[in-house]
Amino acid sequence: MPYIKRIESELSPLQHDLRHHKLYNVLKTTEDVKLFMENHVYTTWDFMSLLKTLQLQFVTYKLPWVPNKNPEIFKFINEIVAAEESDVNELGQIRSHFEMYIDCMEQIGASTTLINTFTELIENGIDVSKASNLVYIPEFIKDFIEFTFNIIETEQPHLMASVFIFGREDIISEKVLNVVSNIETDKTPCTKLTYLLNRYLFLKQEDQRALSYKMLNELCGNDTEKWDGVLTVAKEALKHRTILWDNIYDIIITNKEKEA
Repeated sequence: MPYIKRIESELSPLQHDLRHHKLYNVLKTTEDVKLFMENHVYTTWDFMSLLKTLQLQFVTYKLPWVPNKNPEIFKFINEIVAAEESDVNELGQIRSHFEMYIDCMEQIGASTTLINTFTELIENGIDVSKASNLVYIPEFIKDFIEFTFNIIETEQPHLMASVFIFGREDIISEKVLNVVSNIETDKTPCTKLTYLLNRYLFLKQEDQRALSYKMLNELCGNDTEKWDGVLTVAKEALKHRTILWDNIYDIIITNKEKEA
């Protein structure tokens, strides 16, 4: 896979910087985790729109039914969608990961007012851009969401797959779990967050990389222009993630200075 190897090589420095971002070193207290979640939650929401749109690229709605031409990829995407959209929480209830994340926020006392208002506006037919302006959402989060939906609106599956595979360097569950174990007390229960982070780890245990690459090869073939687009978009996505992490870091540091 010469195309894949080139992409991996060029993305490696950006991915390394994200995995070792200074943000993880300042997550120490319950207040730090609250601030992190209040800003990060939007990425758990917009990820679902990206994933669902990508799923539609491999779905056939024709009747009468005929077998899918890419059953392995179709199964791969459907399993991820099922886990993200209808997983089981610590109480045995069917919940999406986004809803479980909101539950985690409520348990530790993080504010869910803005994200709930935002999603309610969208549920009532307000478009994403207008909803983000009606609710006070920091500009760096608006930019992150806008980038995701700009990629979706291209209607180019290989670009959506690029963001999905390479551009969604998300929280490192092991590092956050260590923080959560230190802040959890009787007054600050974190059972829901601990469960969700462990769930993320469990779901990532399976090797999905090979199928992800197979999906890209199916979408790009030998079209060098498409592969170039995959690389460009992946770099942009990782840069947006870095900007997000930088800003959350600044918010936490500023709050620590106020409390000092």
